[in-house]
Amino acid sequence: MKTRYCKNCLFPETKPDLYFDKNGVCDACISAERKHGKSNSVDWKVKNKFFNELLDKARKKSNFYNCIVPGSGGKDSTWQVYAMKHIHKMNPLVVTFDQFDQTGLGIRNLEALKSIGVDHIHFSLNPNIVKLLVKKGFEIVGDPYWVNHVGIFSVPMHVANNFNIPLVVYGENPIFEYGGPIKDRDNYIFDKRWRQELGGMRGLREEDMLDSEIKLDDIKILLWPDEKELKKKGILGTFYGSFFKWEPQKHTEFVKKFGWKERKEAQSGSYLKTENCDMEFIDIRERIKFLKYGYGRATDQLNILIRQKKISRLKALKIVKKIDGKVDKKNIKKFCNYLGITITKYENIVDSFVNHEIFVKDNKGEWRLKFERD
Repeated sequence: MKTRYCKNCLFPETKPDLYFDKNGVCDACISAERKHGKSNSVDWKVKNKFFNELLDKARKKSNFYNCIVPGSGGKDSTWQVYAMKHIHKMNPLVVTFDQFDQTGLGIRNLEALKSIGVDHIHFSLNPNIVKLLVKKGFEIVGDPYWVNHVGIFSVPMHVANNFNIPLVVYGENPIFEYGGPIKDRDNYIFDKRWRQELGGMRGLREEDMLDSEIKLDDIKILLWPDEKELKKKGILGTFYGSFFKWEPQKHTEFVKKFGWKERKEAQSGSYLKTENCDMEFIDIRERIKFLKYGYGRATDQLNILIRQKKISRLKALKIVKKIDGKVDKKNIKKFCNYLGITITKYENIVDSFVNHEIFVKDNKGEWRLKFERD
C-alpha cells in the first residue's frame, strides 16, 4: 500500500506517534499553525506569565543555583543558557552529558556556551560502558545514541536532586515541534513518564542493558531519580519551548556573537549546517531511521522551514529525494572501528531494521522506497 504523506509538510504516516486530521494534515503542522499561523490560538502572554511564576518560585526555593540548563553546546542550548541568565535573570548551572563521538567543532562551541558566563558540569560516563551501550543501542533498536538520550534526560535531574536545584529547563518541546500524542502536545512537565515514553528510549529500558558486562552500578546515573524524593523537594523539569516560540534560525544568528560556529557543510542526509555539530555519526542513526520509517533528518529540517513559509513543499520534496537517508561511507568505517565490528556486521545490523512494507532493493542491491514520495 502506498504511504500517505501530510498535505502540508513531508512527514509520512509511518512516523511513530504522528496523527493526521480529516484534511490530511499532521499534528506537527497543526501545532505550528497554532504557534505561528493566522489562528495564533496559543496565548503566549499567558504562557510567558506562567513561566515567570515558575521562575519566581525557583528563586525563592534556592540559595544559589536556581535552575539547571542541560546544554550540549548546540545553537539552541547556547541560546537557552543566554536567555535564562540574561533575559530571565536566573543563576543557571549548565550540565552537559558527554557525546561519545564529540567533534572538534562541538568542543569549541561548548566553550562558546560557557563564555556567556555560567558555571558548568561536563559529565562523562565510563567510556568502556558507553561503548557497550552504544553497541547495544545500535544492535537492538537501531540507535547508537540511545545512551546519549537517556544521559541528557537523567543526569541533569540527578544533579538537581543532589544539589537541591528546583528547576530543570530543557529547550524545545519535541512533541510541539515534531508531532506526537495529542495529550502531550501542551504538556509542559518533563518527568519519568515523559522520558520513558517520548524521550528517545525507543522502548529500550535501562534494565534491558544489564548483562555479564554491564552491571547496575555501572549505569545507576542513567536511572531516573527517586520520584517521591523529587516531588518532596519540589523539583520540576520543563521545556522552554512550552512557554515561548521556539525559533532555531533566530537562535543561530544570535549565538554567533559568542563565537558559535556552524559546520562547513551539512552532514550526509542533512540539509542544514547548523545542527548536530557535536555528533560525528549522526548520519548513521538517521540512515536507520530512514530505512525504518521512510524519512530522515533532511525531512525533519525542511518540514520546519515549510511550516515557517521559508520554502515550498514542492522544492523541499525535490531536495529530500536527493539527500534524505544518505550516509558518509568514511563515517561507517570510523564507526565500525570504534565498535570493533566488521563492515559486513554493520550492514547486517542496519538491514535488520529495514521496513519491507515500504522498501525494496533495486537492481544495484540498494534499498529504495517502493513508491515515489509525493
